[in-house]
Amino acid sequence: MKEKTLNEAQDYGTHRLNTILRESYGKAHEVINPVLERREKIEKLRSTVGLLEPYRLFFNLPNTLQESIKQGKYQLAARDYNKGKVLLAQAFPTSSDAASTNSSQSTLIETKRRVFDRVWSEVERIVARLRTDLESQLEEPWRGMEEHERNIKLLFELDTTTDPVWHCLSSQYRWIKKIMVESYDEQALIVEEFRKTDEEILQSQNMNPAERLALFKQILGALKSSEFENMFAKEPEVKFWIALTTGVKTLSELLLRLLPDFWKLAVAFMDGKIQKASKRRNTVSDPQRVSNCLAMVKDIIDLYSSQMSYLLIESLVPDRNKDEQEGQEEEEQEEPNRAKSSVVEAFFLGRIITEVSNSMNDVNALGLRGGAFMIMVDMIERVRWNFVDYLCASWAKDAKIFFRYEDWTLQSENSQITLLVSLFYQFHEHCLRSAYKYASIWTASTEEPVAGDDVLAVVNEDFTERIRKTFLDALYSFLDGLVHLAFSDGERTRTDENPTSSTSTSMEPRKQRNIDFAQLDPRILVTISNLNEVGSKTIPKLLADFERTCRLSMAEDGKALVEVVGQLDNILFEDYIKRKTVVASRVITDGILYGGIDWYSMAKPTGVHAFTFEALLSLVVVHAQISEIAPPLVHRALSALLVNMSQDCLRCFQQAGRFGMGGMLQATLEMEFMNHVLKQYKTPPSDEVFAMIFDVIERAYDPVGGENLQEEMVGFKKLLLNAQKSTQVQFMCFKQKK
Repeated sequence: MKEKTLNEAQDYGTHRLNTILRESYGKAHEVINPVLERREKIEKLRSTVGLLEPYRLFFNLPNTLQESIKQGKYQLAARDYNKGKVLLAQAFPTSSDAASTNSSQSTLIETKRRVFDRVWSEVERIVARLRTDLESQLEEPWRGMEEHERNIKLLFELDTTTDPVWHCLSSQYRWIKKIMVESYDEQALIVEEFRKTDEEILQSQNMNPAERLALFKQILGALKSSEFENMFAKEPEVKFWIALTTGVKTLSELLLRLLPDFWKLAVAFMDGKIQKASKRRNTVSDPQRVSNCLAMVKDIIDLYSSQMSYLLIESLVPDRNKDEQEGQEEEEQEEPNRAKSSVVEAFFLGRIITEVSNSMNDVNALGLRGGAFMIMVDMIERVRWNFVDYLCASWAKDAKIFFRYEDWTLQSENSQITLLVSLFYQFHEHCLRSAYKYASIWTASTEEPVAGDDVLAVVNEDFTERIRKTFLDALYSFLDGLVHLAFSDGERTRTDENPTSSTSTSMEPRKQRNIDFAQLDPRILVTISNLNEVGSKTIPKLLADFERTCRLSMAEDGKALVEVVGQLDNILFEDYIKRKTVVASRVITDGILYGGIDWYSMAKPTGVHAFTFEALLSLVVVHAQISEIAPPLVHRALSALLVNMSQDCLRCFQQAGRFGMGGMLQATLEMEFMNHVLKQYKTPPSDEVFAMIFDVIERAYDPVGGENLQEEMVGFKKLLLNAQKSTQVQFMCFKQKK
């Protein structure tokens, strides 16, 4: 046994067993060791997962942020970002805790920090891109202010390094100015194009007086209509003003659309209401911040005011200055201008001043600070004065040539006066109310918001004095125009359609045929009637309108106007009477002095001489003419003619020398017959002249002895009665109507 197994070489019989065991151990190690290693790894992973489980949201944060941003859920992205910041702060211990950790824990923390930093850098990259997008949205003007405020708050939550409020304000400020300038340039170009185009059209279009008058009547009649612009939108005199009104309205609406949101954001910025939550407590307004915001608002208001000033002041002044330099000679020949009608101007200036005033009051309601609103106050005052001055100049100019609208159409309700009188009243009253509206329309005058609906402003004396002067000057110009019409060339009254008629359509055809206003007499008679209407009704109504509108007494001015009307009436009436007296005067002079009558030696009278009949018949013609045209003037005219004719008789009898019995009776018969026929028109002056005639005849009577005056008077009375009866038909018109 020793030789085989129980020896030292065989480890005393255990060598084989040991070999087998070693081989078994090797085999077991090869099989079990990987399992143990995997188990160890699993334990490590389980430990690591257990450590990272609370930070699952943090590690998913990049994907979560990208998904929220893609869906436009910026608020959710900001909330997740802030949660990530909290988790990152909780993931690492403070410095005191870190000091107590061992080296193995420190290694783990460092590894953990590297992992967290890598995730957080990706988060910061995504959030930085989001910040850039939000800041770019603040520069987009079409986004609403609510969206801008939301984006500003998001940027604060996303830890922006810039001030998003100031960024938004400055971007909006630049865009507002840019869009206001572009809009103004566009509107100014349109206005100027219409101005030039309409001037060319008007120069090429020649309207005859009838067409011009018809258009003017239509415009006056439609002033109170809401469809005025649509009715006359194609007329050259309206196109320019529609363009100007539209331009003002567009610029004003643009300001009111942009400024409120801008000011709201500026106030929040100045008061520190929009900022990081950590800075909201005990916030004090930054003077520089306030100054910058107020400067921007003031600049916007100044831009709007300068635009309005150019459109409504500077652009209108050149036309007025050009008109004033045309000269008196050209003015006298000028026809009413279609493009520069004060009625059209008054209407649209009223629309414009209302638009600007409403815009001012809306801006005042915003409560601007820093003197910005006072720029608008200064602008509206200058616009007020320019409008009043512009309209007054145009008003006065149109009044000087208003008589050109006369077409001698008689009123249907009063056929003694023409439509020109009522037409002038409408024109004058409209200009008066429009001018006062510009001066009195209410606008806020302080930065404090004030409610002033339907309130009239206190009108400066300069305004009322300018209006009063133009009001009176226009009236005097109109009166001068009436007289000018009466004495103007009769050919101007003729029109292509109707050379002799100018009565309204409701008048009888007989009057349309018989009244020829190309003749001087009809024009003078109708003008006298017009003056009477103006003096008795139109002027008192206009003065009452002025006193009620402007709250000024016009008593003295009214007396002066009535006195001028009386003077002009006398000028026209005396001219008419003077010309009508010529016929009777010539007949009487020829009959008394040059008719071959010997007043001293003539025989007893046998009847009234022919010259007396002829003189009275000339008055019948006058009576017929006046009755046809202006019946109220009949008594006045015949009374004046009776005085003139009696004065001619007095003059002639004074030159006749001595009167015998026959001459004395004949002269007395002529005068008694004349006095009796025209007794309806006797006046104290005529009675006085007839008394002087009888006195002259009596003084010049040289009686011859043997004459019986009483017996002669019996025959005298019979002759007088016969003459009266035989001429009843011829002189029936002189009888008083019962």
